[in-house]
Amino acid sequence: MRVLLIGVGQLGLGLIVPVFTEAGYKVVGTDANPQRLQELEGGYFLETPSRISKLDVTTTKMDEAGNDFDLVVTSVGRQHIAEVAKWYREKGILAPVLLAENLPDPISLFPRQISIVVDRICPRVVSKYGLLTAVAEDYFKIVTLDDPLTHQLGKIEGVELELTEAGVELKRKQKMFTVNTSHVITALYGQQLGCLLVEEAVAKSEVASKICSIVTEISPWLGLNQRQADTRAGELIRRFSSPIKDSLSRILGPANKKSALHYVEVPLQGLRAMGREAPVLEEAYRLLAV
Repeated sequence: MRVLLIGVGQLGLGLIVPVFTEAGYKVVGTDANPQRLQELEGGYFLETPSRISKLDVTTTKMDEAGNDFDLVVTSVGRQHIAEVAKWYREKGILAPVLLAENLPDPISLFPRQISIVVDRICPRVVSKYGLLTAVAEDYFKIVTLDDPLTHQLGKIEGVELELTEAGVELKRKQKMFTVNTSHVITALYGQQLGCLLVEEAVAKSEVASKICSIVTEISPWLGLNQRQADTRAGELIRRFSSPIKDSLSRILGPANKKSALHYVEVPLQGLRAMGREAPVLEEAYRLLAV
């Protein structure tokens, strides 16, 4: 099957290309930045703490992309999704779309979307070893609807196929408001302690304790029991300890400040609606809203 990947940035190169290629899809990447497409002509490296892999991806300019794809995967910033949807309509593309973005709430911009949840920390793409190099943690997880177009992804360890849209949506909500919210909390309190990197911040007992508290607070809204919450928090602390030099300023920089606030605000509103107290979330919200 042929897949058009729109957006060959951190997540596209760090997760979508390697997983979909391993599953047997023919991935063709496109991007609004023609320089990025040129830089990928010789392939690229995927660097994780455990290995460095050489990968190849066919590319095409956006105005030259055809309508012969079975599936489209978008991997662009939230601020660009509407532009991509407009381009998709103008090109007359008919293939279903997987939105591989970390969105705090679901959106519907395409005639047919197949639900997907993506989870891998991919902090940057740099020029290294003579080629572009996508840096990522070892861990990854993809959850998507079991559809004839996605079914072959199920043979990859780290991919889960759900039978219902509701099942994928629950996993999306649990992922966003444990992983992304804890990432924001780590950056917020790590910066207060003078840390520059996520791996430095999470090594501080104060920050690790905040992660545990946040996940415990949010867990009733996410449908997680205390044991599941404890397990999630422990997994996040281990993941955030990965030596990938993930900058705290990337998470709370001007371009991401609004999203960071949203990852705290949404679960806080959910808990308030349930009549539950959330002092750690309340404090984080006040600090972020300044």
